[in-house]
Amino acid sequence: MYRITAKLWQLGDVFAAGFEGCSSTGRWAGVIICSSLSTNLVIKRNRSLSTFEKMLKNGAIGSRTLADLPVPFEALPAEVPADVPLDLSFVVLPGHRSNILVVERSSNGRELPPVRGWPDSEDPSTGAQLFRAQMPPLAADELIRYSPVVTRAGLVVQRMPSRSTRGVRAPAVTAAFETPPPSPMAVPRYSWASEFLGALTVQLINPPESFGPGPDGMRITYYIESGEIHGPKINGKVRGGDWVVLRRDGVGVAESRITYETDDGALLLSRYYGIFDLGPDGYERAVRNEFDPVPPLVLAPQFITSHPNWLWLNRLQCLAVGRATMADLTVRLDIYAIRAGQPLPSSGLPRGDATGLIGDVH
Repeated sequence: MYRITAKLWQLGDVFAAGFEGCSSTGRWAGVIICSSLSTNLVIKRNRSLSTFEKMLKNGAIGSRTLADLPVPFEALPAEVPADVPLDLSFVVLPGHRSNILVVERSSNGRELPPVRGWPDSEDPSTGAQLFRAQMPPLAADELIRYSPVVTRAGLVVQRMPSRSTRGVRAPAVTAAFETPPPSPMAVPRYSWASEFLGALTVQLINPPESFGPGPDGMRITYYIESGEIHGPKINGKVRGGDWVVLRRDGVGVAESRITYETDDGALLLSRYYGIFDLGPDGYERAVRNEFDPVPPLVLAPQFITSHPNWLWLNRLQCLAVGRATMADLTVRLDIYAIRAGQPLPSSGLPRGDATGLIGDVH
């Protein structure tokens, strides 16, 4: 005599249908779990609906853990998420402790190395043997065919029907609920200061040296014809050049090496690294020698010197922001020293010895 009970749950994006039954052979329970990712069937002996309900509510089974549950091979969907390992389960009848399950694979008609499964459990009431095997991730649009083969003592005892599936990218899902409040960690935690050092203006030689499109983008070298810096901290003349790689996404990566000759005769070597954005079609336009009129620049200068009056520059990480006027190849940058301060009181982090920040505190 059999008795079967069923129940439905909805927990967020997870829907589950549970059932349990008992007979003269014992008690068993199962649950079918559906989400936007996949559908899975789990059956356990000596379990109850209340056990599965607790697992669902505690998050032991849910959309984040569906990857831990095997997909029955006979229910293999036509499409599976790409770039995610695929855990499959296979039912072998009749079961035997000497059985070996191997899954032969072919991808887009090309043979792949087989994957060996491992025995997972047995069902004494039916004599079935359950195997599991984890398949390597599929690439997007990859069509793969699985052919399970059961051997015993080196002889093939069963060939299961082959099944195929395709890897697909999961579509972006826009949440239709309120945006959760920001995490307590998603707020500024440290004070910092910017100290203005000087305004740099350089005139580049026109035309620059262009090496044309290369494997990593277009390389252009701009040499400085003349330049000066004036400010509360640095005053003098500059010389050097900019070496630029314009990537195919329209972003230019700049590496500059500049020598400053200060008014007191010191020589300062400065290296600048940073980017400038010419837009998504900037590379194609640059190939035609077309540029934005005044593209923005964000660079990170560092200084090196041995002059005793300027050793403080060696300890600074600086930030340079400005724009380049492409019509006459003039670059204008404002240079700031950036210094990190103490944790903000709202961060709850321990504060060290208080030292005053120089410049505009943020």
